[in-house]
Amino acid sequence: MDHSTNGYSSNDSLHHYDYYNFYSSSESFSEDDCSTDDALRAELFGRISRDVDMEDYVQYVYGVSKADIEYIRSKEWKVEGLPTYTKLLNEGAQKEDLYEPFQSIIADLFDTFTNDGRKLDVHHTSLDETALKGVWNVGNPDQLFFFGSHDEEAPVAWSLAKAFVEFGVTPRRQRTAASDSTIAVSSPGLVPTPTLTTRSSTKRKHSSTDTLDGPMPAAKRPKLVVFTRKEMQAAGYALELLASTCRRWATGVVIIDTQVALHYYDRMGAIYAQPFKFDEEPWKLALFALAIGQCDLVQAGFEPLVAPDTDTLLSQPLFSVKNAILRLPKYNSSKDSAYEGDDDKVIGNKVKGEAAVEKVWSHFKITGEPLYVYGGLTGRGSHVLPGDLVEEAPAQDRAEGVASKGKQVAEASEAPEGAMVVKLSWPMEKRPYLEADTIKDLVEKIPWMSRHLPRIHCAISLKGEFMGLPRRLFHDMTIAYGLEQRYFTLLFSDRYKHLWDVKTLIGFQMAYIDIVECHHTVTKYGKVLHRDISENNLLWTNDKRVVGVLNDWDLATPVDAVGNSTNHRTGTGPFMAYDLLGPEPPVHLYRHDLESLFYVLIWAAVHYNLGSDIPYSGAVNPVLKTWTGDYGEARNAKRAFLGDPEPVLRNIQPVFKSLRALWIRPLCDLFQEAQMNRDKHARARRARQEVIGRDVLTGSQRSALVTTGDDSDDEDNANNLALPEPAVKSAPAHDIDFETLGCLTFESFMAALAHWKPRSIPKEYREYAKRLVKEDK
Repeated sequence: MDHSTNGYSSNDSLHHYDYYNFYSSSESFSEDDCSTDDALRAELFGRISRDVDMEDYVQYVYGVSKADIEYIRSKEWKVEGLPTYTKLLNEGAQKEDLYEPFQSIIADLFDTFTNDGRKLDVHHTSLDETALKGVWNVGNPDQLFFFGSHDEEAPVAWSLAKAFVEFGVTPRRQRTAASDSTIAVSSPGLVPTPTLTTRSSTKRKHSSTDTLDGPMPAAKRPKLVVFTRKEMQAAGYALELLASTCRRWATGVVIIDTQVALHYYDRMGAIYAQPFKFDEEPWKLALFALAIGQCDLVQAGFEPLVAPDTDTLLSQPLFSVKNAILRLPKYNSSKDSAYEGDDDKVIGNKVKGEAAVEKVWSHFKITGEPLYVYGGLTGRGSHVLPGDLVEEAPAQDRAEGVASKGKQVAEASEAPEGAMVVKLSWPMEKRPYLEADTIKDLVEKIPWMSRHLPRIHCAISLKGEFMGLPRRLFHDMTIAYGLEQRYFTLLFSDRYKHLWDVKTLIGFQMAYIDIVECHHTVTKYGKVLHRDISENNLLWTNDKRVVGVLNDWDLATPVDAVGNSTNHRTGTGPFMAYDLLGPEPPVHLYRHDLESLFYVLIWAAVHYNLGSDIPYSGAVNPVLKTWTGDYGEARNAKRAFLGDPEPVLRNIQPVFKSLRALWIRPLCDLFQEAQMNRDKHARARRARQEVIGRDVLTGSQRSALVTTGDDSDDEDNANNLALPEPAVKSAPAHDIDFETLGCLTFESFMAALAHWKPRSIPKEYREYAKRLVKEDK
């Protein structure tokens, strides 16, 4: 749910996680719905660069040339329709009354550009009552810019849009009272956010906010501002644009009265251009109109690797990625390569007992709609698409002019169409462990668990200039303030099914046990901790029986590096461990993943109707609704559940009833014991902190005084006695270690699963496994 979170406070929202693996959502956004706003505020906190010079903005984002800027500056711009627009404003018009006048203003500018020989590719329209269905249904923007091929008969869809337009009107009395260019917007729930402004100068140095991933330079501490309601609506529209057809960035414009602010969003945050008033600086509106009119698909943020077919480059937006192709960047050792550095590699097929198979892929054929769409604005931004890798024709065939259509792996192995998936994501650059590398290393290190790990066919990462992000051109802003940097990855693997698709309870049990054992083996022998256990990452496949597969390793970290590579909590909201939901989460431990596995089981038992036509609707049972709330709410809900699980257990699906006494109740007892031990450990720790160094008499000191036989000098003698360490001991808490809370281990977890006996390591690997453990010691 990119995302990993980034050290937010306890009341930060978890709503930005996509908990359900569905492409559409039944929930919609309304003007009174603050949950979406809260989530977006949390995501953008510390990640907005404001007051960027507009000329820089249109050059870096929309590809406007210096010659274009000179052309705009060389003309005197009289905005046709401006008197009508301002007259309506002064008369107290509603924002809907401004749509047509603004369209007329922009249309007149487009006509001027066309008459001057400029080539435009744009269509500007108001949505009015048009229902715009999106992935998250955040609502309709007031207007959209499309490409020139779009006409009134074409569907109105986020996937076809260039950019959004959102209007706002300041009440006339506020506008009259305003003495400067600051726009007062009446909006509930505004919160301060660190942001940094820059001077309007082509020679000034851009600056940006710092993220919560690093310290803020004292000399460049940003001022506090507030998010307006319109900014949150704009961020919601950007969320929709990024979710549609795998975009790399999204743009739009927010207009309050005559003040215009250009917005840019990518997986690292947002950049806002310095606002201007087009009634005072009409040339800037003309510059924006030229920029949005001329920009192509790539400059509008569309994924450049997607194309309608192998013979055609993407020239117009696709309504859907289904049946499109994803081109694979070609490796080239030159400086113009799509790869950067020695870390960029293509990983070939590797399965147990086989050597790596080197293949050259031509492209990936997308066979359906996205299987997963990341639910956040910033963060990993993962999209998972079904399809098949297609091999490139041999060099000899290409030399002889044979069509390079290649051969689909799915056809070669007689697998069904769409037997693979590709995950497009934006992991943090500072993470030294690529997901593909982690999986490859684990398969090599613990081969007896390879069938429970994803099978990787190919992995590619793009960094620096090869990502093509406009943000790179604002490098002095992002680098100067230590903002999180990300790179773009493509991971091609086999396609697996989710646990709710298992037909029987026995099949579910087999897959679940496989995953618990795989997770333990990876931690103990592979020395890697997963750190993102969720229902979307627990998968299965058919291999003579139901076989569980633990997926999604992009947050995994070597056990000895946990807490060092990142300094923020990881996990997916409803399944995060109790400790990790606190305001100061500790280092992620093995027991935290065990707790997440427990919560996945509870979630499944309440929601999955195994074997039915609709095994999982995605609707959250009200009894677990609070698990999807903000961190504080989810933490309180988990504590209440651990204290009394019965209200939740009464909602178990009929198919899981037989597991209530066999698995679920024993696990509840185990984690209730852990909760009591956690409380004891916390009380003992607080007591030690309160007593150490204080002028107080302890029981051990009193015993020492009694042995002196001189009670008359108790006070003086007590002052001369050394304070024992620790000063206060709680007998039950003395032996409780924080790492396991005295009871949370793999062995105790398996014992709670009806004393399920862990499988033994195959004979041929036993001595090798012993050496792995000894190496760690």
